Amino acid sequence: MKRARLLPAEGFVAALLLLAVAGCGGSVADRDRPDPARERPAPASPFCAAVQATNTALAPLSSTTAQAVPAEQLTNTADAVRAGTAQLLTTAPEEIRADVERYVRVVDLQLDALVANGGDGAALARDPEFTAQVNTTENAAANQRVRDYVARNCVAGAAG
Repeated sequence: MKRARLLPAEGFVAALLLLAVAGCGGSVADRDRPDPARERPAPASPFCAAVQATNTALAPLSSTTAQAVPAEQLTNTADAVRAGTAQLLTTAPEEIRADVERYVRVVDLQLDALVANGGDGAALARDPEFTAQVNTTENAAANQRVRDYVARNCVAGAAG
């Protein structure tokens, strides 16, 4: 049975997921220390909800600890990710809209390629044209700006 995985070397897709997972909690030691800013809930916003929906959908594809998605489930997983990224596009704040659009294009490229290759992420890694499209400094910079925005505005205890 083939299993699908987004390219681990292409941290672009996994980065948003990892940011949200890392930013949602804190260590036990952090909880022992009083911090009035952490006491407030994170501001609710449609964009932050879309980040969470996208992260949930991406988990089977990009989590380094999760089992890889069986190829026969790949289409359903890709559809769930696309539904999440559609929410990202419709709710993106103006200040990062272009970066979110770039992020969604790259995610779509990766999903299309995975589906076309039957979930074989290794085939994508061996395709220099594909990796050249995905691994650009522009994509990395856009991803960082989105991650920074999410860290500031979507995680518990962030200054709002």
